[in-house]
Amino acid sequence: MFYLAFVVFFLLFRFNSLTNMCMRDGHFSFLHHDLKLPGKDIVHVTAEGLVTCARTCLTTHMCKSLNFNTNTGRCELNYATLTPGGLNVTHLIAAADFVFSDITHWPQKIGGACANHRCPFNTYCKLRDANESVCSQYVVPTSCAEIKECDPSSTDGEYWIRLPNFDLYRTRLYCHNMTTDNPSEYLTLPTPNYGVFPDVSNKNCQGEGPLEGNCVGRSGETFYNKIRVVIETMVIIRNDSTYAVFTNRESDYATAADCYSIHNNNVISSCGTRGTFTINLTDTGWVKKLILMHPYFQQTWQVTVGWGAIVESVTHNNSGSIVHIKCGGHSGTCEPVGPLLLKPYPEGGTYVT
Repeated sequence: MFYLAFVVFFLLFRFNSLTNMCMRDGHFSFLHHDLKLPGKDIVHVTAEGLVTCARTCLTTHMCKSLNFNTNTGRCELNYATLTPGGLNVTHLIAAADFVFSDITHWPQKIGGACANHRCPFNTYCKLRDANESVCSQYVVPTSCAEIKECDPSSTDGEYWIRLPNFDLYRTRLYCHNMTTDNPSEYLTLPTPNYGVFPDVSNKNCQGEGPLEGNCVGRSGETFYNKIRVVIETMVIIRNDSTYAVFTNRESDYATAADCYSIHNNNVISSCGTRGTFTINLTDTGWVKKLILMHPYFQQTWQVTVGWGAIVESVTHNNSGSIVHIKCGGHSGTCEPVGPLLLKPYPEGGTYVT
């Protein structure tokens, strides 16, 4: 321990002259050599040496670990690190000339005037001189409002954002109303999500015919190209139709309805339902967060309006990225029970409950 302390003291003494050539990281037993933690970096900078990189991490509120390239000086600040029951050494990947380190192994004193700083989230401590510091902000936006704050000329469009409540998960969201004081976030759907209220009836399963009575004029199709989300929770705001297209009738996101057949005593009629809605989150980086119902986590739907109405089925793929709802009555409308939540798509594309 004495030798390690001496090495750190010596490096600090020569802090301004540290270079890659004079660094001898072999003395630091807590380093993982020729390995790095991938996909967890907040930002990367160029550092003169490993200690400089560690110092930068210590001054950054979000930094939990670092990857440092001893050849190029690339210093990657990570928002995650190895933890019991979480990320472990198997998550490190081979990377020539890199070293990985958890920042908790480094003494706070190498931060100088920024040691034990209290800069808020999404900021870092910047030295003014040897004795004074100030909190500054990295260009790592956590909302559309922050993007606008950093660059008031920002226009509506797609931006990369990190979400604090989701372990700084990096996601691409669409920023809407950037010319106002209250821009909002939308998730773009590469595959339009759609619902169909068919223009046909088969009330007693004795033959199809046109809609009749109160059902006339209620048919139509719904296409959502983007969905409004609350970034603190990733709840979908289902009645926001800013980026939806309707033919004949408007409908909230994830609502299925028809006026096809009567289903008595909660038993599906022999001709079934024809009202559908398909949620498709493929290539968005998100999946439906499904409510626990063994063996899968499954969101439930319920009849909210209708006569002789029923939820015929709710099916989904293993990842929860595609969900198909069938519902109807004479007429019948089905909607989700509780809020629709999104969760980050698991690494490697494997559905993890």
